[in-house]
Amino acid sequence: MPVNDREFMLDLIAKLKLPAILAARSSLGTINHTLLSLAALHAADIPVQGVVMIGEPNKDNRDTIERYGHVQVIGEIPQLPVLSRTALVQVFESNFDRSAFSE
Repeated sequence: MPVNDREFMLDLIAKLKLPAILAARSSLGTINHTLLSLAALHAADIPVQGVVMIGEPNKDNRDTIERYGHVQVIGEIPQLPVLSRTALVQVFESNFDRSAFSE
């Protein structure tokens, strides 16, 4: 995704020198898209902290991404009826590996 006329999101992530967290949908098509995105991050020597799956849980997709992407799925965000701070905090507390966010 372009950030401006000369740089892409990958360039911005590299300049920040922080590990990336890749957001991936959990539905059909995610395996190819996520593995290609992980390959691009690795090729750019950007460390990946993990993947967050968004949508209805899909164990097969999650397991495949972890296995072939050599990465941990560190959280899942289900479809939320109402998007609010409270809802997001509840999802984080119940569906995320908090150790992935500490040093």
